[in-house]
Amino acid sequence: MAKCVAIIGLGLIGGSLGLALKRAESQAFELVGYARRPETADRARQMGAIDRAEGSLVSAVGKADLVILATPTMSIKEILSQIGPHLPAGCVVTDVASTKAQVMQWADESLPQSVSFVGGHPMAGKELSGIEVADAELFKGCTYCIVPGRSSSGDAVQTVVDLVHKIGARHVL
Repeated sequence: MAKCVAIIGLGLIGGSLGLALKRAESQAFELVGYARRPETADRARQMGAIDRAEGSLVSAVGKADLVILATPTMSIKEILSQIGPHLPAGCVVTDVASTKAQVMQWADESLPQSVSFVGGHPMAGKELSGIEVADAELFKGCTYCIVPGRSSSGDAVQTVVDLVHKIGARHVL
């Protein structure tokens, strides 16, 4: 598992990912979170979904080995363009968006070649949204689709497969 994981977006899916990862590997890595609203990030930290919150996208991803974009699809293009120049070489970036073609294109356009993008989509959710309803069990037994990017390394794909297994989901490539 990566040493530093950044989750961008701390609603139902991002918060649940954080809780599930902390349950699976509580001390093996640092989990950094970013939310547009600081009170959301504070709540995620209080709930144990992240170890610490950062106040900017750039600071959240600056030391990350793995970045998970858990935001609405339409915000992903802007986020990728903001974080791209600040991602460490070798970093793996993934998302949880329900649509892939556009997100994959945005990643190709915005991320440096030293970074691998591996698309993802967990087939999980609830009727409610927000950090308050985040659940470490949300992904147990669910299907999680993985879509490697054109330049994704085998190691990057394996990093996302490992993530999926740690949260209790089944991957489909």
